[in-house]
Amino acid sequence: MAEDAFELKAAFTYNFAKFTQWPQARIEQQSTWKICFIGKQYRDSFMALSTKKIDSQSISPIELTETNQVDQCDAIFIDSNYRELTRRLFLAVHDKAILTVSDISGFSAQGGMIEIIEQDQRLYFKVNQQALEKAGLTISSQVLKLAVEVKR
Repeated sequence: MAEDAFELKAAFTYNFAKFTQWPQARIEQQSTWKICFIGKQYRDSFMALSTKKIDSQSISPIELTETNQVDQCDAIFIDSNYRELTRRLFLAVHDKAILTVSDISGFSAQGGMIEIIEQDQRLYFKVNQQALEKAGLTISSQVLKLAVEVKR
């Protein structure tokens, strides 16, 4: 699943962003959706998202090397190899409408919005609805139905 997992996690992140209800101010911006990622091994998988759209707007994948760059992002995926950046990431996105997604174990329990988990060679996800609401985001009820766990 290794190679496929990168593409699937990028696709999950895209779909989470697509099925998120964003603040009106963001929707009114006529700019590309910026889906950021931290984790070099994901470069090809996230760059492939540049052919997709959310509503009628293009997607601009951006590789970050530091958490202080998150202000330019609408959504951010952080690879489990960068666990040490989690606390700084949470501080950087605090009270901002930036969707946080990761495959770090315990990410949603620590304050992340969506945690992708691998079980029996399949990917599942947990949602921290409190973290989403604090950021002014709402995720589709259809997505919530698919989650293995929703922290309310």
